[in-house]
Amino acid sequence: MPNTNWSELSHMQLGRYAEYYAKMEFASFGYDVYTSEVDDHGVDFVARNPVDGRYYEIQVKAVRNLDYVYI
Repeated sequence: MPNTNWSELSHMQLGRYAEYYAKMEFASFGYDVYTSEVDDHGVDFVARNPVDGRYYEIQVKAVRNLDYVYI
C-alpha cells in the first residue's frame, strides 16, 4: 500500500514518484521503457510501442497543492 500522505514528500521526491509511476503504467501496457541518465533535453524517459514500434519521448509533471495532487 503506497504512502499517500503527499505533504511529507519533498518536491523532488514527488516528482520522482510520479516519474516511476508513469514508467510502471507504460510497462504494464507492454511498452519498452528506456531511461536516460541525464535529463538535458526535457525528456524523462522514452517508451516504445511494441505493436507498431513507435517511440515516444515522455516528460512527467506532478503538481501538489494542499489537498490536490495531479500526476
